[in-house]
Amino acid sequence: MAKEELLSIIAAQKINIHFQPIIAANGQSIFAYEALSRGPADSALCSPIHLFDEAKRQQQLFALESICRRKAIEKFTQQQLPGKLFINITPETLLQPDHYKGLTLDLINNFGLRPEQLVIEITEHSPTDDYALMCHAVKHYQGEGFSIALDDLGAGYSSLRLWSEVQPEYVKIDRHFICGIEKDKVKRDFVRSIVEIARAVKSQVIAEGIETRQEFETLSEIGVDYLQGYYFARPNPEPMREIGKTAKNMWKQIKEGREVYKEQGQIGQLKLDIPPVTPDMLVGEVAAIFENNEQWFSVPVVAAGVPVGIIKRSRLLQKLSKPFGRDLYVKRPVSQILDEDFIMVERHLRLEKVSQQVTQRNRSSLEEDFIITENGRYFGVGQVIDLLEMITELQLKSAHNSNPLTGLPGNILIQEHLDNLIRNSKPFVACYFDLDNFKPYNDQYGYAKGDEILIHLAQLLKKHSNSEVDFVGHVGGDDYVVVFRSVNWQECVANILQEFIHYRESFYSPAHLGDKGIWAEDRFGEKRFFNLMSISVAAIDSGSASLGSANDIAGRLSVIKNEAKQVKGNSLVAELSGSVINLISELENDPKLNNKKLTVA
Repeated sequence: MAKEELLSIIAAQKINIHFQPIIAANGQSIFAYEALSRGPADSALCSPIHLFDEAKRQQQLFALESICRRKAIEKFTQQQLPGKLFINITPETLLQPDHYKGLTLDLINNFGLRPEQLVIEITEHSPTDDYALMCHAVKHYQGEGFSIALDDLGAGYSSLRLWSEVQPEYVKIDRHFICGIEKDKVKRDFVRSIVEIARAVKSQVIAEGIETRQEFETLSEIGVDYLQGYYFARPNPEPMREIGKTAKNMWKQIKEGREVYKEQGQIGQLKLDIPPVTPDMLVGEVAAIFENNEQWFSVPVVAAGVPVGIIKRSRLLQKLSKPFGRDLYVKRPVSQILDEDFIMVERHLRLEKVSQQVTQRNRSSLEEDFIITENGRYFGVGQVIDLLEMITELQLKSAHNSNPLTGLPGNILIQEHLDNLIRNSKPFVACYFDLDNFKPYNDQYGYAKGDEILIHLAQLLKKHSNSEVDFVGHVGGDDYVVVFRSVNWQECVANILQEFIHYRESFYSPAHLGDKGIWAEDRFGEKRFFNLMSISVAAIDSGSASLGSANDIAGRLSVIKNEAKQVKGNSLVAELSGSVINLISELENDPKLNNKKLTVA
């Protein structure tokens, strides 16, 4: 039945083409469209997975794909869609007995497209160990002048090896590494590594399968080149032709707000605006640039916006000072003497990470400049001396303003962080953690045990927050602040309180645990009973009114904290966009306490 259905589809060429846009990372333009093939809507082979699996079983892959290619190119030109066209091609089609070499070239010629408008996306519909076939397919289409995109990078099979050897123009990261990336550090590290490798081998990265704003923002911060997924647009026979004005403005605001804020502590703030030269500029002209700018140690060489090398003042002068040096070099293009072994870093990278890259080089290279990029394109030049000075300044400032017991940032750094977020309209939730009944415990068990509690709580806060986006500070004594930008902040707070309940038993003697508290003197010197230690959490989000500064936040949190402390045991009271809500409570007499559960209102 399936065989007859497939042959009927091929004979009647009943293939539907949908297009999904691929968006430039700045959200301002459509870079390309991927053509996606579907069977008839009323067919059991409507799904592309079923359709191509059946074609492979029946050795009809090339017959099916040739129809898909022709229809994709035809519909693309009929609608005069902007940008490039990505079409999926399966390597196995090259082995089909009916394979027709040159089909794709003939098609684009017939429909008036140029080879540079078409990108061949090498797709594996099923696992294969035939690396030689994949490599053959890539080189076959590269030989015909087409750009290549490798699909599902990181999903396995042979794509990583293929990438390292054939250097495709584009790589598409598998959806698995995109889903929930804002909550998964391993996924972020993986994608960040892929982006860094791509910069080194001159490939561009496409993140596909983006379905949420959080995924989009995270990938933009990491620095992928292009974005694709349901969040922007679903596949459609007649896709959108341009990005709407509202969406453009929204993306622009997100990007500008992020970049201004993230300049703090990132390598982009050290950039020098040194105009780049092109590879065909003459050596003599570059020498004149150095003569007119004595403070420059190097000049970047950039082609089509992408750095391809660097010219070092010392090396250039060394060549020209040799006998007949000027006669040999001044009329040559700088492409013949540029240094391709240079450090290139994205502007969002932390200063500390760039410092590690610099110091890992040979000692003779430690004073060399490095090139700073933005989404792979030239942004500026950085000097090592500026980097070391800035890191030293930050370390001294951090040491001076950090709590000596926990090492966490103190009041000044907390205020600076909050003021930066407010100034740049960044969404956040500020949480104030107050350790209840700590003083009587400290008096009863001694300062050494009390310090252990404070250090343990600091470790808990760091454990259950995202070090890349969240900020943990120590106000002093038994008071802490966590500024969350993680979307799952309530879950983080619940986990902190839950784990504190679990470890609380190890803080007390069996007798005190049995009594569920201790007798101790209060501030007036009178003996009274104090419950076991708990944590009161007050939270406020950036959507609440009248938050003009860190001082405003501190004032509001003080009021909310008083409400949280009215609840016995661990609690979270939050003011979210102006409404105060009791989100988490744990009553000391609640039988659920024995099961280590929290009540979430």
